[in-house]
Amino acid sequence: MSTSLNELLEIIRQLEESESNDNIECIICVEKYSKSNFQQITEKCTHKNDICNACVDKHISSKMEEKGDTVIYCPYDGCRKKIEFNNVKRIVTKEVFERYDTLTLRKTLQNMPEFTWCKNARCGSGQIHFEGDDAPIMTCNACKSKSCYTHDVPWHEDKTCAEYDEYRKGADAATIDYLQRETKSCPKCGIKIAKNGGCNHMTCTVSSCKYEFCWLCMADFNAIRKNGNKSHQPTCQLYA
Repeated sequence: MSTSLNELLEIIRQLEESESNDNIECIICVEKYSKSNFQQITEKCTHKNDICNACVDKHISSKMEEKGDTVIYCPYDGCRKKIEFNNVKRIVTKEVFERYDTLTLRKTLQNMPEFTWCKNARCGSGQIHFEGDDAPIMTCNACKSKSCYTHDVPWHEDKTCAEYDEYRKGADAATIDYLQRETKSCPKCGIKIAKNGGCNHMTCTVSSCKYEFCWLCMADFNAIRKNGNKSHQPTCQLYA
């Protein structure tokens, strides 16, 4: 049984129309993809699955770049369901998941009581110091700088911990501790800046400076915007 050219064209047209009807338009990128490119983002989401996997991938990646955090919520407008570890692994690319997995591990370590940050302003690394106060000198695995675990300051080279305590008694201890622990110098103008919560994206308070930098490793935030987290110092927890 032969098929005419017109009949073949009609069959092709019907197939194309059927395929088009099966496609879904993503509400973010407004591109049409097959159903296989859409998934329920979290088990608790009740909205339609009309955000494509690629847009969910970009959403998760951008939030990690922006906040350096793994607490990320569904991008669907009005939905505030948290995207859990298994959701990320199921949807995103291998590269994005590896970055997410690394950040998750770092966040877990940071919640351990023995975790402490390196006090080198340009490092941004941290580690577990199991010896605690019994061995107060902590040498950073990343940059090799020394910090005092007991006092949570850069190591006081000319003083033991007992001598440092005596020194603090003869001065304004609260001010000394505050300056050591809570302030860093702006990489551009040198003024001392305090971090009072929020993310690690800092802006110098001097009106003539306004330099933007990472609080953890002091990297230039303009470079981070342009090139992503690879512009952080390699020792920084946000480097990826």
